[in-house]
Amino acid sequence: TLCLVCSGLPSLAPWPSHAMRWSLGQRRGCVATPRRPVLALLLAALCPLGPVGGAAGEDHHAAAEAAAYWRGTRVRAVEEPNLPAPLIDLNASGGSMSASIDYQGEPLVQECMEYYLDKTTEEARLREYILRRERAVFGEADVGQGSGAGLEQDREPSGVVTYLLMENSARSLHKDLLLSLHCLGKFFGRYPVVVFHTNASTAEELDLLRSASPEGLRLEFEEVHLDFPADVLDFPGGVDGFLAAPQCVMDGQDWWLTHRSCGCRCPAWRPQCWPLNWMHATRFFTAGMFRTRTFQRGEFDFFLRLDTDLFFVEAPAVDPFRLMAERGCGMVYDAVSREAPGCFDGFDEMVLRFFQVFGYIGSPDLEILHVGRGPAAAGGQWTLGDARLFSSDRYLRFADFAAGGIYRHRWADQLFLLRGLALFGPRSGSSARPRAEGEDPPPVSICLRSLFPGGTETGFVHKKGGFQDGDLLQRCSAPDLPRGTI
Repeated sequence: TLCLVCSGLPSLAPWPSHAMRWSLGQRRGCVATPRRPVLALLLAALCPLGPVGGAAGEDHHAAAEAAAYWRGTRVRAVEEPNLPAPLIDLNASGGSMSASIDYQGEPLVQECMEYYLDKTTEEARLREYILRRERAVFGEADVGQGSGAGLEQDREPSGVVTYLLMENSARSLHKDLLLSLHCLGKFFGRYPVVVFHTNASTAEELDLLRSASPEGLRLEFEEVHLDFPADVLDFPGGVDGFLAAPQCVMDGQDWWLTHRSCGCRCPAWRPQCWPLNWMHATRFFTAGMFRTRTFQRGEFDFFLRLDTDLFFVEAPAVDPFRLMAERGCGMVYDAVSREAPGCFDGFDEMVLRFFQVFGYIGSPDLEILHVGRGPAAAGGQWTLGDARLFSSDRYLRFADFAAGGIYRHRWADQLFLLRGLALFGPRSGSSARPRAEGEDPPPVSICLRSLFPGGTETGFVHKKGGFQDGDLLQRCSAPDLPRGTI
């Protein structure tokens, strides 16, 4: 029996302590040999290399930053789950190794163990599969840095960059937005920009944003209204009935009644309830944005949505709009990830109910439905996609049907959009944009690109209150922004 005692590492939070130890006879430490492939797999999954937490820790950190973006209180559980470690039996037979895992009757232990195994093995497998398919068609040696240069150079793709500006205290989002516009203008400013805003922004504030934006940036504003979806409003008892206990209960308290927060099991290793503004923004990113005048006019084929506290600090090595136009993919992102346990409760069951209610003719792109044993997701502080797909009646009907899960379970936009791409994208049998007779589907539904030669983290800075960062102001050539007057 191989006994695992897990640590307080962010990526292994269900098993708290302050050190990690594998015990195998008298040997200690993360040691694997070629003769023990199963052990090597488990060690690779559970002993992240490099910075503490590995990729899973980065995902957790990004989620924490994203939540802090929206005004409102995100409520954390008083204590992290204190769970037993899984017991792993290794068996040697006929020169091969096999393993069985005893989760000691704890479903959460199994959820988290499977998540980290999938993160370590299945994400890389899926990435290589997608890149290989694209390479086979386009013959590009380094497909990860394709330029999309096969388009006629004098034909500019029809793309738009969008932001959502919500009500916020001290106007910090307004100030971040102004800096983000200057960073965008310096490094990727040749496409029109639309700022969606609520009525919480005054005409004077919008005028200042317009007048202080970088010269030459084609900037428009469109007012939007954020609200609950119809199935939540029409639920018996209204919103309070839809989110009544036990939906938003954590630590024995109903956080909807006291803090207007819900989705309290995401992520499972550190339960927390998410604020209403976050949920309304997610609803907008998954449906409302595509119903705006900007999108319904049909002028744009592609979109790049940015958080207001996300800043370009270098020019992309690839024009993502040109890439989508050339390759036929419906989204661009730097990775397809396995969604964390506690953040997709009931999601697959909802999709089956959608099929039962509305029917589904054809077949989805199976490769991007799941990563291992959990739903696939793509997106975060930025989203790149095909505006025609996500503005279609087929996708929006699905987004409306699923919308309640945003409020009850904290389903995120990256979950919605990638599942919509799988169901209605260019490689599905129920494409929202039917192909011409004899036209082959594109090799991939999503083009995997980091956009920047050194990786996404070198070209973007995601920082709440970035307008106070002197280095960011200098890098975006905006040292004299009127920060104190918004």
